[in-house]
Amino acid sequence: MSNRPPRLTERTDERPWPLVLLAPILVAIVGIAVATAIGALGLSQLADATTDRASIRAEWISTLLGERISKLDPAVRLDAIQLAARRTGAEVVVVKDTGDVTLDATLGAPDANALKEMVRAGHGEATTMMGRTRYAAAALPSDAHVFVLSFVRIPRAPEGAPALVQALLALTTLLIGVATVVAYSVARDAKMDISYVTTRVSVMAVEKSEPAGERVPVRTIDEVGALTSAFNDLVSRFRTAELAYRRDLTRARAADKERAEFLAAVSHELRTPLNAVLGFADVLMSEVDGPLSADAREEIEQVRQSGAHLSDLVGDILDFSSLEGGKLVLSRAPTDLAAMARELVKESAVLVLDKPVHVRTEGADSLVAFVDPKRARQIVGNLLGNAIKFTQSGEVIVKVSLDRIYALIEVKDSGPGITASDQSTIFEAYGQGKGERTKRRGTGLGLTIARRLALMHGGRIELESALGIGSTFRLWLPVEKQR
Repeated sequence: MSNRPPRLTERTDERPWPLVLLAPILVAIVGIAVATAIGALGLSQLADATTDRASIRAEWISTLLGERISKLDPAVRLDAIQLAARRTGAEVVVVKDTGDVTLDATLGAPDANALKEMVRAGHGEATTMMGRTRYAAAALPSDAHVFVLSFVRIPRAPEGAPALVQALLALTTLLIGVATVVAYSVARDAKMDISYVTTRVSVMAVEKSEPAGERVPVRTIDEVGALTSAFNDLVSRFRTAELAYRRDLTRARAADKERAEFLAAVSHELRTPLNAVLGFADVLMSEVDGPLSADAREEIEQVRQSGAHLSDLVGDILDFSSLEGGKLVLSRAPTDLAAMARELVKESAVLVLDKPVHVRTEGADSLVAFVDPKRARQIVGNLLGNAIKFTQSGEVIVKVSLDRIYALIEVKDSGPGITASDQSTIFEAYGQGKGERTKRRGTGLGLTIARRLALMHGGRIELESALGIGSTFRLWLPVEKQR
């Protein structure tokens, strides 16, 4: 399984656009939008200028024709306005102020009412057979009631529009091309710098590498360079913290080693007088030197029990010291756990004494597992001893069964149970439950040693308990040889 942290994105199945592609695309989109806006504004202004020029031409034609035809003979005036219409490309009509047409050089003159309104307005915009036009009216110098009305067509495409569009396209293409190349270059350089920093940081995250890592060379003076400098400051702080941690860890390990050695030495020194005390107690109890009174036998039994309990405590301390120092080595061999459980149940009779507690086994008649016989017996014996010690009445059941590739040993009692808060600390060193458990003698190392021995075998221990109902300890040990 990869230890690489997940990407900090809202959806891990979507990858963001790379900056190298995104920057040029954004520049091109912005450039096209700006060029389109400029082109639209330019075409609008060209259209307005074209309309204005059509108005000026209409006024000029009307004024000039009015002056010329007023000097001509009425018989040739029609020819004159037709000639002017052909040369200027305009439509010309001579009307009275009442709207009556006197001379017509158009493809189709508007009706009298429309002409009358145009004469009154003087100039404006109208739609004729030529299309959309600008018109202007000018009175004849010789007759103020007769007007020359000229219609000049407004081009559909503004004059100069094609040239403007071509120039704008060329300029836009050039500018967008240059901007895109620049954006691509900047984005590429930024991506390379970021990739370089990312690679250096990723190397630091590889297992078995230096925790603090190495400083990353600053290659740029931009934001990426500032980020790199900040990261280097963080690396320096990590390195300082790591050195302090290593010094503290070395001192702690030395202290743990000294403590383990001290405990081992003291435990060994205690073993000798304890064995002597237990030996003499057994000799006295056997009445080799003469019969004992009831009081003397009770007192010697108390001495023997206290010595045996102290010997168990010393054994726990020695085992814990060996585990802490890494000196305990397992000697695995095929072991019948079901037979071992039955032997432990038989031996537990001395623990039950006169309590109304029934101890029995359940499950498989035989289940062979590849474990250390001595340590497996120690684990199950500890669980069974605790169950009997904290159960005042009822029963204690040891069940052996096969759970896939593990041998499962369950020790179930009908004792007072363990609170949820105690369940989280009961496997810790020197930890004991509150309430009923504080009344019992012990170092608080038994379950800690049992769990560590189970882990060394490649197994585990779990606890299930409820107040007033009892507790169940489940031990899993591998059946096959661990590779």
